[in-house]
Amino acid sequence: MNLLIDPTSRLLAEMIQGTALRHRVLAGNLANVETPGYQAQDVSFSVALEEAGRVAAGGGNVPSRVQSTVTTDADAPIRRDGSTVDLDRQMVRLSQNTGWHNAMLQILASRFTQMKAAIKGQA
Repeated sequence: MNLLIDPTSRLLAEMIQGTALRHRVLAGNLANVETPGYQAQDVSFSVALEEAGRVAAGGGNVPSRVQSTVTTDADAPIRRDGSTVDLDRQMVRLSQNTGWHNAMLQILASRFTQMKAAIKGQA
């Protein structure tokens, strides 16, 4: 184990990468909102995160990687032109994703601030 990066920090870093990927995918959906036949995509990583949480809660080792998978949004309604991009739905998801991303960045930054204080003897 890396002494500076504990399993929780590593998991947070993986989650941040996942939300960054989701942001790019959602932005791509918005860029194609007027493209006939375009199929909206999303990123699936919640199942992997739930599994990692169960492992961590049980005292086991947190997985070193959380897989983020780009999938077609199966729940998206189909418009007349065959596209499945709903502007309102995408904007809500983008807003929620931004909130999660920023929260995880703040938590990770806080963990590093605590480590820095401990190293300096200020803990």
